[in-house]
Amino acid sequence: MIKYFPGLMILFWLMSITPTLAQRGHGSLYSTIGLGLPTYDNYGLAKRLGAVGAGVRSPYFLNTINPASQNSIGISNTFMLDVDVSYNQQKITTSDETISNNFSNLNHFSMWFRFSPKTTLSFGLSPVGVQDYSYSDTYYFEGFASKYVRIFKGWGNINKVYLNYATSLGSRISVGLRPSFLFGNFQKETSYLDQYAEGFLYRRRNSYSGVGAEAGFQVELLQNENGSLTFGTTGQWFSKLSGTGDSQVETYATSEVLYVADETDMDYELGSTVRSGLSFQNKSWLIGADFLYGFPTDDNEYSIANQVYSIGAEFIPNYFGTNLISQTSFSLGMNYDTGSIQMEGAKVSAYEVTSSIGIPLNRSSRISLGYKYRGMGETSIVSKESLNTITLNFTFGDTWFFRRKFE
Repeated sequence: MIKYFPGLMILFWLMSITPTLAQRGHGSLYSTIGLGLPTYDNYGLAKRLGAVGAGVRSPYFLNTINPASQNSIGISNTFMLDVDVSYNQQKITTSDETISNNFSNLNHFSMWFRFSPKTTLSFGLSPVGVQDYSYSDTYYFEGFASKYVRIFKGWGNINKVYLNYATSLGSRISVGLRPSFLFGNFQKETSYLDQYAEGFLYRRRNSYSGVGAEAGFQVELLQNENGSLTFGTTGQWFSKLSGTGDSQVETYATSEVLYVADETDMDYELGSTVRSGLSFQNKSWLIGADFLYGFPTDDNEYSIANQVYSIGAEFIPNYFGTNLISQTSFSLGMNYDTGSIQMEGAKVSAYEVTSSIGIPLNRSSRISLGYKYRGMGETSIVSKESLNTITLNFTFGDTWFFRRKFE
């Protein structure tokens, strides 16, 4: 029991901080659109490979991109805990000013179990869309000469709790299914402050819930002593999110409630995606490329179809080696997103460059330290934004629930 204690403590810690997935006032100004910017399950292995994962089958890391990939973990593992946390340094440049922010996130966690050599099951929690912004302008009420500073803030996530089932159909084909429950709480505040820092605060709280499903398959097109070539495809669909909302107006200085609106019902549509990719793997190299197509939504006037092109590679000298250096992994990746929103006739595109080093703790556990640079938008649209991210990914594996045989 003692050797499992660190893993259990991490699990309890995650359960205690899960409600703090969203940050307040630190994020992209483009996340004001709809329910925020999509994440595309870009965590763990996918993040350090530049968001590649449709055709990737790793023996030592969970792949969050394709549900069919999660039975590729080495047969010696029967339990795995995967955690992804990050520290972010952000810079936002508009036509008027430059703002810098620093914040940290719990991005994703999952628990994985093997039930047979061919079948695995996992469950986890991760955000689907993230909204987090803060900006201000000058406002005049009709009939009043006084100038007010109007400050906008909004934060919230759409999160999913999922169950991932993966199994093999023969020696070269794997399929996976990932049903999910979606939920999220959003808060928006608009402050109107006069020259004496007094005024009014308008608050609105919205809650959403719904369901989703992802399905995928992977097939090994080529398999010999020199390596394997794998093709994978996955699709993601979400139901209409049903939601409720209420609002109120209060004084800024004393929080005296002046007006409360009745609760209203609303719904919202999230965009579906399809993704396909190829990967080549041998004893030392993993090289992959993905193409993602995102469908627009009718509920968002700024929503457009987008494409994401990703490429990545990982080198590990000898996963089965006997020393630290031979089992250490080195990763590089990049991707380009044509933009899922359009404003003033311009697409808000983005690109990322990633790198990582993975250090083994033992044969079935390792820690990965990664860096990601993300650039998005232009000042001619709303803002030019950059994000430097340091990521820690923990993968703890063991042979829990495995019945040993003794001679």
